[in-house]
Amino acid sequence: MKKQIFTVHYNDEGKRLFVLIAEQLDISKKAAQALIDDKKVLVNGKRVWIRKHEVHEDDRIEILVSDFKKPEAKKIAILWEDADYLIVNKPAYFVTNADDNSIEAKLRVQEKNPNIVAVHRLDKETSGCVIFAKSAKAKETMIPMFQGRDIMKIYRAVTIGHFPSSWKEIRTDIEGYMSTTLVKTLDSKKHASYLELRIETGRTHQIRRHLADKRYPVMGDKKYAGTGNELSLEQPRQMLHAYRLIFPHPKTGKPVRATAPLPGDFKACLAQMKLR
Repeated sequence: MKKQIFTVHYNDEGKRLFVLIAEQLDISKKAAQALIDDKKVLVNGKRVWIRKHEVHEDDRIEILVSDFKKPEAKKIAILWEDADYLIVNKPAYFVTNADDNSIEAKLRVQEKNPNIVAVHRLDKETSGCVIFAKSAKAKETMIPMFQGRDIMKIYRAVTIGHFPSSWKEIRTDIEGYMSTTLVKTLDSKKHASYLELRIETGRTHQIRRHLADKRYPVMGDKKYAGTGNELSLEQPRQMLHAYRLIFPHPKTGKPVRATAPLPGDFKACLAQMKLR
């Protein structure tokens, strides 16, 4: 992570922060605001993420600029497949569906099947196992399994802080529904921990919210981790990976099991935190 630093000239007194950043870096105002939203801008040593923030003469502006480039999904890795379903290893930075650049859209082209449809979704920055159906009928057959507890969903995460190994379960209310996340500590150091998590319910951002509620948020999580941890802010994305899926096939009842290898950026984060 590199820094670009400049001092506000008296001629720029009173300008909006995102406008000044756009001028200084020669980028669009939208891109400048994205840097602020991503909490990569400091004014006089303090992080600022308020859109209307006005600068003053002699303010010291620091901008954290990453030379990291988001990868292109050239070919989607298929972890398991039969006549009705696909389980793929979703790369980070791509939405699951409902977009021309989604994994669903890419799979339809890759597999030459316009009927492929996502059965469930992962957050854009979350990598790992996702189930796709090869037809709308196959999707409808599997939906009841997600409504129940037939599908075992196991995640891996790098979190901020030394997670207490005695905690085996996080159980709290999310949007009016009791939600449970089972936790296994794989490794833990002073500044970070490596966890395996199994969700028994599927609430929106459940793992991220549960860990943040306990004050051990996912490393790199822009929404829930806050701005107080430099190691977290250095990460290119939230370090959450859908590691494994286990479920009985909705038609045959035979066990299906798929595991998505940890991606490179996740392993780099583990190495940086000296976790294994």
